[in-house]
Amino acid sequence: MKRREFIINTAAASAGVALMNRKSYSKERSVDEFMNSDSQNILIIIELFGGNDGLNTIIPYDQEELYLELRPNLHIPREYAIQFGDSDLFLNSGLIDGVHNGGMMNLMSTGKLAVVQGIGYDNPTLSHFRSSDIWHSGINSSDPNEKLLDGWLGRYFAKILNNYPDDIPAHPIAISLEGTIPLMLKSSKGDMGVSLQNPERFYQLGAGLTPKSLRFHTPTDSFHEREFNFIHVVAEQSEKYAQVVKDAYEKGKDKIKVNYSTGLAQKFRVISSLIAGGIQTRVFYMRLSNFDSHAQQMQSDYTGAHYSLLNNLSRGVCEFLDDAQQQGFADRIVGMTTSEFGRRVNDNGSRGTDHGAASMQFMFAGSDDYIEGGYYRVEGKPDLNDLDEFENLRHQYDFRRTYNDVLETWLGASPEDSREVFGDTFLPLGILNKRASSVWEFVRPTENQDFVIYPNPSSGNLNIRFELKKYTRVIIELYSTIGQRIEVYTNELLPGGNYNYNYFVYNTGEYNIAITVGNTRIIKKFIVIR
Repeated sequence: MKRREFIINTAAASAGVALMNRKSYSKERSVDEFMNSDSQNILIIIELFGGNDGLNTIIPYDQEELYLELRPNLHIPREYAIQFGDSDLFLNSGLIDGVHNGGMMNLMSTGKLAVVQGIGYDNPTLSHFRSSDIWHSGINSSDPNEKLLDGWLGRYFAKILNNYPDDIPAHPIAISLEGTIPLMLKSSKGDMGVSLQNPERFYQLGAGLTPKSLRFHTPTDSFHEREFNFIHVVAEQSEKYAQVVKDAYEKGKDKIKVNYSTGLAQKFRVISSLIAGGIQTRVFYMRLSNFDSHAQQMQSDYTGAHYSLLNNLSRGVCEFLDDAQQQGFADRIVGMTTSEFGRRVNDNGSRGTDHGAASMQFMFAGSDDYIEGGYYRVEGKPDLNDLDEFENLRHQYDFRRTYNDVLETWLGASPEDSREVFGDTFLPLGILNKRASSVWEFVRPTENQDFVIYPNPSSGNLNIRFELKKYTRVIIELYSTIGQRIEVYTNELLPGGNYNYNYFVYNTGEYNIAITVGNTRIIKKFIVIR
């Protein structure tokens, strides 16, 4: 199936390929090596703060009768949503109406958008701030007494950048467009980036901040020396980056190719100007607030607050991706939305919804070469009849599966890196594609496949047959559909030749078989029925 074709992905994100960077396999790098890597991939994160209503973003018309019953005051009639072809995917019209280049419907048609349904985590908390901390940190702890002090990206950058902050990169690793550094970019080595809202104002604030005294390069464990070094690094970064950001912005602002609208799009305009001006920043973060829609979420004409927020989001994303395409840096862009939780299945009588659990997530890219666009969901989910004990939607995918897509496929992490970042093993969902490498470098076709898994479906017997071209490491693992590892079947160096492994899976259900060979990870769907 070509990438431009729409795909309905079931539990395994079937037959997706997630690639790992062998070069970075548990390897630390210098700041310059990371910042100046050939790909210079860029990640954009948009936090939809307040808890996005997934059921009114992607409307479940496959359960239309129950949806209407649960939301008598807040349902969106079928004729007011936008259906993608003849699929089960119905989008809120705010994602399309009046949006540049046909909005997110066009992104879906061109294979540049992935919709992930049922994203969440075990034992969800319905507190905005605690759940936001969980999403930002990548650590699932609903215990309010456990302090979450650093973020998933911050920990990753701190791990691989061995000489940071003694060696500060010439360009900021990350930029927050919100005036503050989010938890996801914090680390034990300090903030992995800078915050700004206006490049000109940032320059004025940063000039002349660095203290004249040098940092302690061999500090003792004294509070004074630790705090002085921290303040020194922040000041040094701010002054150094004030000029870099200003220069890039001035150089790039006249290269803009689209007429950006108001709202979130103006933050994208700043990002586009900085990239066009030569900034080497790898991560950009922004926030779109007011998704906490307890009342008046929708008006009688089926527009209203939630519709406007989705329209704001879609305008920014679509204008930016077209601008990036025209300027020639689109193939460097991958983006994703996050939101701390979804909303309850039933409306609350005030034309609003209360805090819920599982929701949905968008992932997008500037080129369909690097994303498997489509609708990612477990078949038959979300199920409005199958709620948890608190009458919330059950999640189907742990949110760290999409994070792991970003880390391992886009930012060059190894499985060991991501395992250390999250404190557990989560299988990438298989949405993103890496720039280089192929399984065929290591494997000869068997029955026109890379790895033959049979029988499938099965009563429990699992047979995996393949042929290696050359000596390489092979890892075979069993994962749940949520993305958590159940078992490691093998992890060994093998010479070229034919192989046939036999295992047994005891419990019925759907699984993912992850096969890592060389620098490539293949994900296969496996079903056990009895």
